Amino acid sequence: MFAILKLLLLSISSQLNADQGFDVRRHLCTVTRYDVAKDMANTSAVAANNIPNGCTPIHVNLVARHGTRSPNKKRMRELDKLASHLGELIREAEEQNLSLEKVPLWLRGWKSPWRGKLKGGELIRKGEEELYNLGIRIRERFSELFDEEYHPDVYPIKATQVPRASASAVAFGMGLLSEKGGLGPAQHRAFAVTSEIPASDIILRFHDCCGNYKDFKKRQEPAVDKLKEPVLDEITSALVSRYGLKFTRQDTATLWSLCKQEASVLDITDRACGLFSPSEVALLEWADDLELFVLKGYGNSINYRMGVPLLEDVVQSMEQAIKANEGKSSCQMLETVCLFYAFDELHPFL
Repeated sequence: MFAILKLLLLSISSQLNADQGFDVRRHLCTVTRYDVAKDMANTSAVAANNIPNGCTPIHVNLVARHGTRSPNKKRMRELDKLASHLGELIREAEEQNLSLEKVPLWLRGWKSPWRGKLKGGELIRKGEEELYNLGIRIRERFSELFDEEYHPDVYPIKATQVPRASASAVAFGMGLLSEKGGLGPAQHRAFAVTSEIPASDIILRFHDCCGNYKDFKKRQEPAVDKLKEPVLDEITSALVSRYGLKFTRQDTATLWSLCKQEASVLDITDRACGLFSPSEVALLEWADDLELFVLKGYGNSINYRMGVPLLEDVVQSMEQAIKANEGKSSCQMLETVCLFYAFDELHPFL
């Protein structure tokens, strides 16, 4: 495994060195912001987004994740522990009369930007803007689908009961239906967002409803951590050599988490992210992807089998739209746009 990782590191390093425009915000795994992902897609798949000549859209289904959010309580506790341990490392180095010249100034006395917060995980303003703008882009791209008068059966918006997901659905709806009503100067209109009780939401919270998956995830997590250890150990060794502090494997993992939060939420890329080289960032991103592959992706069939109810719902709505269009139905209850907003556990295969 170690030899494979070394080869991977060399391959990634040469690729990144060829790209002088390295931007860490493009390598944050599931913490990547919508606007960054959109820019990446625009540069690589513009032609694929064009509607073929002679084709007219009759139906849109969108399965989307919530927008950018603040760290949850678990992450905030980890960052507080990191601050405490960094302080210990600095004091230890000072007591041993070790040079701190290589230690970035911001690390000395660093405190978490979220220290003292009692709650976390909420949708932040950037996240609101992401979903609001996504709604506008969908409406503009498929403008012919939004000529009908609003009805919740024609434009159903569904979300989980997790606050950041439901808030994302509201922001999306505001963008999708902006200038379609008479509320206020922006001509907003009221619209419905529906959700199911989490314990029985097999469409959007299937990971919470599947006992077999919970057992599988609990069994696999130690093995996944073991697979990630060589990456973390290699990078930890590099950090110790580079900055002269006795970082641990856990420090490296938490510093990477801090990098992702700073870059995504605060637009800071020269502090925690600056500790890592581009090739190390790519390896850490690879380790994150590995975890997702095993625990949420194609690594095991249960990961996608439990999502079948959602896929069935999507396919059924498409089939209904096709039948209505073929029959030239005048029914105004056709589900023209189906919008689903899932929580953090949105699996990559979706």
